[in-house]
Amino acid sequence: MTDSSPRFALLVRPSGLFQLLDWPGTDSLKTLYDAIGCDHVDVADITPALSMWVDDEGVINNSTINVPATWLFQSQGTPRQPYFGNAVFTGGTDSRGDTRGLTEDQLLTLVVALLEDLPKLVYIPAQR
Repeated sequence: MTDSSPRFALLVRPSGLFQLLDWPGTDSLKTLYDAIGCDHVDVADITPALSMWVDDEGVINNSTINVPATWLFQSQGTPRQPYFGNAVFTGGTDSRGDTRGLTEDQLLTLVVALLEDLPKLVYIPAQR
């Protein structure tokens, strides 16, 4: 039996802006390239059920450090380094090695973590 419930990905920008993405059943690399804005991606597995994708050339392209994504990685696992540029969080891989989308519960956990701690991570100007 296959799970036909909607699956998602979470795009997190260095500025702290984040966006919900629909996770496709096929052509997930194109979705990652388009969302991250790059030609080469690299994956950091946070847990067996959670991965973060970034521009493989983010450091050499002088991309901005992504403090929110690095922090979010740390809140869910142990980061290996700071991460640069846009980041996309997805589920882990299935038995065939295909990347899964996030479940609604995973997505909500990540979004709540961002909303709770984002003001501590990036400057958010006050209203005038």
